[in-house]
Amino acid sequence: MDRNRLQLLFNKYLNGTLTESEQRELDVLMEELEEAEFSDLVDRSLQLEGNRAFQEDAVFERILSKTAEEDAVLVPFYKRWSSLGKVAAVVLLTGIVGVVGYQLWKNRAVDNDPVVATAKEITTDIELPKEDALITLADGKQLSLADVGKDTLHYKGLALLRGGDGTIIMQQSQQADFFQANEKHRFVAPKGVTLRLMLPDASVVNLNSDSQVEISSLFGKKQREVTLSGEAFFEVAHDKTSPFVVHAKNAAITVLGTQFNMSAYKTDKDVATTLVSGSVQVDAAQGQARIKPGQQARVNHSASIQLQDKVDMGQVLAWKEGYFRFKEESIKNIMEDLAKWYTIAGVEFKAGSTDLFTGSFKRSKKLSEVLANIEQVSDLRFDIQEGRVVVMK
Repeated sequence: MDRNRLQLLFNKYLNGTLTESEQRELDVLMEELEEAEFSDLVDRSLQLEGNRAFQEDAVFERILSKTAEEDAVLVPFYKRWSSLGKVAAVVLLTGIVGVVGYQLWKNRAVDNDPVVATAKEITTDIELPKEDALITLADGKQLSLADVGKDTLHYKGLALLRGGDGTIIMQQSQQADFFQANEKHRFVAPKGVTLRLMLPDASVVNLNSDSQVEISSLFGKKQREVTLSGEAFFEVAHDKTSPFVVHAKNAAITVLGTQFNMSAYKTDKDVATTLVSGSVQVDAAQGQARIKPGQQARVNHSASIQLQDKVDMGQVLAWKEGYFRFKEESIKNIMEDLAKWYTIAGVEFKAGSTDLFTGSFKRSKKLSEVLANIEQVSDLRFDIQEGRVVVMK
C-alpha cells in the first residue's frame, strides 16, 4: 500500500476535494487498514508543520465543519470503513456545536448497520456552578470578581480593575509596604470558572477551573514568585534582573520571560510543565532540567524529573480554548478530567472498560450531554446520583 497516497486522499477527503475516482480508490485503501494504521492516519492529519498549537485546532475545526455540512455523506462513510470490523470511525453531531469523536475499538466486530445505538436518557444532571472567582487579599479581605467592575478598586496600595477582555489587572504601589512580607494574595477560580489575571509586572496568569494562585505581597519589589495549585497557563514578561518562579507541590519552575502551561492538581500524579516558547528551568529534589519549546517535564511523587518530546499542544491547551480534548484516553482518565470542571462529588465504577476514546467537547456542555455522547460510541452507561457519577454497562 502506498502510505503517502493514502494520506493524500484522506486529507483531500477532509478538505472536500475528492473526485469520484479518488473516492473509490480511498474506499479500497481504507478497507485494508488495521486499527493502529487508522490511528496513525488520523494523527498524521493533525500533526502539521509549523505552529502546531494553532494549526491542529484549524484542522479539527475543518473536520468539524465537514461533518456539519455533510451529515448525509457520513453515514456511508461510517458504513464503508467499519464494515470489516477492523476499524470504527464514529462521528457524532450534537446540535449546532459539532463534536467529532474517533473511537478505536480493539477486536470488536461492527455491524453493517450505520445507525449508532441511541443512549438512554440521563434524567439527572450536574449543572455548571454559578460561583464567581474569588480574591483573598493578604490581610484576609475577600472580594468576588463581581466586585471588580469598570471602575478601579483601591485597597491598601493595591489597585484592581477589569480590562476590556475580562482580564483582572492587578497593580500595586511601589512606595510603601501595606502588607507583611510573608503574606500572600490568593486568586481562586472555582470549578466551572476560568480566570485571566495580569500581575503588576505585566505577566499574565490564565487560571483553569478549580485552581488557585498565591502571589507574594512583595511581588515585583524584591522578587517575582507565585505558588500554584491546579492548572495555569503563564505568559511571563521578560525581566533578566528578576527571574519569575512558580512553586507547585514538589517542583519549582524558573523563567525570565516565556509561555508555558503547568498542571499541579492535588489529584495529578505528576507536576507537568509544558513549554510553548522560550526556556524554563525545572527544579526538584532529585534533579534539575531545562526544557525546550514542545517539551514537557514531569516531576513525580519521588521528585524525579522525566522529559517528554513532541507533546500534543492542542490537547494540553484545550482547556484554555474552552474544550475538553482527549486522545486515546481511558474512561477513568476522562472522568478525572471532567471532575476538574464539573462539581462531581465522586465517581463509582461498577464496570471497567478497555476502550480508548479520542474526541473533543465544548466545556459549556452539560455533564449529561457529554456522558450521553460517550454512551453512543461505547457499551458504557452512566447514572448521576446525588452528585456522584456511576459508570456501568
